[in-house]
Parts: sequence; structure tokens; C-alpha cells
Amino acid sequence: MKSAICYWIALVIIGFLFSCGGNKQKTEVVVDVQTPENTLDWQGTYEGILPGADCPGIYVLIAIDSSSYQSAFKYIERPGIYISMGDIRWNAAGDSISLLGDHATYEVHDGMLCSGMFQLSKIANDIKLPELLLTQTLKEDKSGKNAVLEQYTVGNKQFANFYFDKKVYKMKRAITNNMIIEYTDGKARLLPQGTDSVSSWVAKPRFIDGKDTLNFTILSPVNEIYVAQGSDQVTRSFDVLYLNGEEGSEVKLLNPEYKYCFTLPQVEASAKSAEYYNNGVMWTSGSQKATLTLGDKAYQFVQESSQ
Repeated sequence: MKSAICYWIALVIIGFLFSCGGNKQKTEVVVDVQTPENTLDWQGTYEGILPGADCPGIYVLIAIDSSSYQSAFKYIERPGIYISMGDIRWNAAGDSISLLGDHATYEVHDGMLCSGMFQLSKIANDIKLPELLLTQTLKEDKSGKNAVLEQYTVGNKQFANFYFDKKVYKMKRAITNNMIIEYTDGKARLLPQGTDSVSSWVAKPRFIDGKDTLNFTILSPVNEIYVAQGSDQVTRSFDVLYLNGEEGSEVKLLNPEYKYCFTLPQVEASAKSAEYYNNGVMWTSGSQKATLTLGDKAYQFVQESSQ
């Protein structure tokens, strides 16, 4: 009798132990890895000047959102602004971002994108480039009608949207000559840099639609090189972009010595001169001359073409 009681007590104890083991929940350990991708406010607009192999430097402006980007770059002291757009991709570590269309990779830091020893600084939370930089404003020589031109690259393909006389022409670059840029939609043709020489892009973009050949003058952006005058100089020269549009006008002063650019909105204009000002910096231009005022000091410049 006593052995039977002991037997049943042993079964109860064993059952209780198995019951406790069966109800025991497995605990998963989740490691919260903090990376620039998930901790920093990295979306926004970045700006800076990177080194150039065969030019004084490359001005770069990049706007990044959660999945894509727009970028603008300009070779300093050369004509032309180049726009591209595409997707972004983070690396596995979450500390570097690749712009797939530009084939460029940047390390992401607080308020900076770094490429080797060089950096782009965050200047705004905007996730799109300003329209002043994305488009060109043209005027047709005979009729005086305005046109708008957008040129951009997606991946390895180049496109142009041309808005003129209440029509929109969506064109793709035709590769016929690497020295000549030509866009076409199969019927119309656009040569944004002219055909006479590489430098003729400033004066006469050309549009050919059927029987008509129209020549245009670029109103914005206007690119000029200003060279310092006198012995008191803050720098040798500035590559200057005048940008004009419906939302306002501004000037960008580019120089690789500063590693960034002055972007100054227009505050006053007359038939002879214009003033641009921001945070104690003023640029006053007119009659092929300009004055840069930094605080209480003024420096004189003259257009390179007028020397």
C-alpha cells in the first residue's frame, strides 16, 4: 500500500515538472543597432564643392528623400549645369548611401555627406532641388516668346522637356556626336548648345520643328566669371550664376577656396544694377563690374570677358 502511494506521488511530481517546462516561453534577444540610417535626420539638401581632375572644382547640390534623389553639379569656370535623378541605396552597415544614377557613394554623418576627405553640408530640409536651378528660361529671337527647358539624366539616359508656344516636347538625346548635344522626339530637334562651337551654348540654342528653325537666347541661368581687381583681394575669382524665375532671383558665387558657395537672394534691382544679400554678405553687380561686401569690407571684381 505504501509503495503504491509513493508511486502516485512520484507521477504527480514528474507531471508538474513537465508542465512547468512545457509552459516556459522562449525569450528572443533583439539587438537595437543604431546607425546613421535609423538615428540621423539625413533627408534634405546638401551642398559643397568637390575636387575636379581638370577644373578648379565641382559644385554639387543634392536633394535626398527616403528613396530617391535629385542632384545638380557644375564644373567651376565652365558653362553648363547638369541635373540627374534616380534611386538611393544604403549599404548593409547603414552608414553610407549610394546615388545609383550618379554612381556616387557618400558616408552619412550628422549634417554632412562625406566623400573621402571632402564633404557636402546640409543646408535645408527640402527634398527637391529649387526650380531656379532645374530649368533654363529662353527667349525666341524673332517673336520674343519665352520658352522653358529642362535637361536631366536618369541612369545613363539623357532627356529634355521643352515648353514653347503652349506645347510640350518630351525628347531624348540622340547620340550622333559626343561634341554636340541634340535631343529629338522623332519629329522636332533641339540643340541647346548651338552648333557653331562648344562656347556658342550661351548665345544661340536652336529648335527645329518641321520647316521652322528658331534661335533662342538664354535668360536664366546666366553664367559669368568675375576676376578680382586691385591689391586688396579676398579671392582670385568667382564663378557666378545668376538665377531668375517666377519665385524670385538669386545669385550663387562659386569658389573652391571656400568649400561651399554664397547663395544670395536679390533684394533690389534697377536697369543698371542689382543687389543680392544674405547674412552680412552682399553682391552688387552692373556694367560688367561687381562688388563683394563682407561685413564692413568691400572687394572689387570685373567680368573676365571685359578685361
